Parts: sequence; structure tokens; C-alpha cells
Amino acid sequence: MTSLAITSITNFVLAGEVLFLAGSMTGTKKARFSAAWYWSGMMLLLGLGALIGGVDHGFFEASNERYFVERANWIVLGAMTFCVLMTTSKQFWPPRLQRIVLVVGVVQFAANTIVVLLIDSFLDVVLNYAPVILLLLLMNFLGLKNGTGSWTMIAGILILLAASAIQAMGVDAFMPLDHNGLYHVISMIGALLLYLGGRRLRSAA
Repeated sequence: MTSLAITSITNFVLAGEVLFLAGSMTGTKKARFSAAWYWSGMMLLLGLGALIGGVDHGFFEASNERYFVERANWIVLGAMTFCVLMTTSKQFWPPRLQRIVLVVGVVQFAANTIVVLLIDSFLDVVLNYAPVILLLLLMNFLGLKNGTGSWTMIAGILILLAASAIQAMGVDAFMPLDHNGLYHVISMIGALLLYLGGRRLRSAA
């Protein structure tokens, strides 16, 4: 079995885990547009992105005919980034600032969608996503003092950042599990912690 096939399988396993967790979180009681509501959307989009990624690696990457499936994945990740930003806003900031962040988030998502459709580089996705997840990480650290932050959320974010670093550095020490497959395996642990941290988010709008 090729490393590309194993990468696709790990993608599908990750997608199955995250979509199951997203379903579990969606079933919890929460107000619409609350931090927990947006985090449910984040988990759903993360799982959908992993599913599309599995299809990409398994069916399209070898043929290099990836434009539509790859761009679909990048747009889903852009929507996920919007949900992360809104979760941060709803969890940590006052309503007046939340309205400003909503406008910024919508503009960011629209601009990112245009950019990824025109430019063939995953770097666009990273530059869109990284500042938002780092902001969530910072706010969780700051929120530990008043109870709005979560060590579980912090641990989940740090694990995902570590997985992303391993992927970016091209660590292929566990062949046939290449750097992409290793990223998916480590992300499975991070996703579980993000789910557990998400269950402690504000459920009121």
C-alpha cells in the first residue's frame, strides 16, 4: 500500500472521528449564535474538511486534477476559521465588540475565498487560519484567571499546532506513514481535546 493511500485512510479516520464529535456537540443544549454553537459549526467543518481531504488524497492527487476538490476544501477551512473567530468573540468579548468581529469575520471569509480561488497555494489557507487560532489560544490563556479559558482547549490547540509543524517540516520518519498521515494521526488526539474543551464554552448567546 502506498503512502498516499495510507494518507487518504488516515484522513477518512480523522473525518469519522471529528464528525462523530461534531454530532455529539450539536446535540448539547445551547443558544443559537453562542460560543458553543459556533464551536459546533467549527467541529462540523473540520470534519468535512478532513473528509474532502481524504477524497483529494485518495482519488485526485495522483492525477493532479485537484482544482475543484482542493478549492472546496480550502473554502471549507475558511468557513471553519470564521467559526473559530466567532467562538473567540462570543466566549471572551462584550456584545458591542462581537458585532464588529462579525463584520470583520465575514469580510475575511469573502476575501479568503476569492484569494484561494485565484492563487494555487496552501499558504493562503495557513495565513488566514493561523492568526485566528493563535488568538483563540491567547484568549484561553488570559481567560484562565476568570474561568472563561480552558486548559483542555489550550492542550488541543497546542497539539494541532504541533501536528501542523510536523506536516510543514515534512517529517517522514515513520514511512509509509508520511508527514501528512502523521499530521492526521496526531490531529485525532487534538480533535478530541477540542471537543472536550468546546463542551465548556458559553452556551448562552
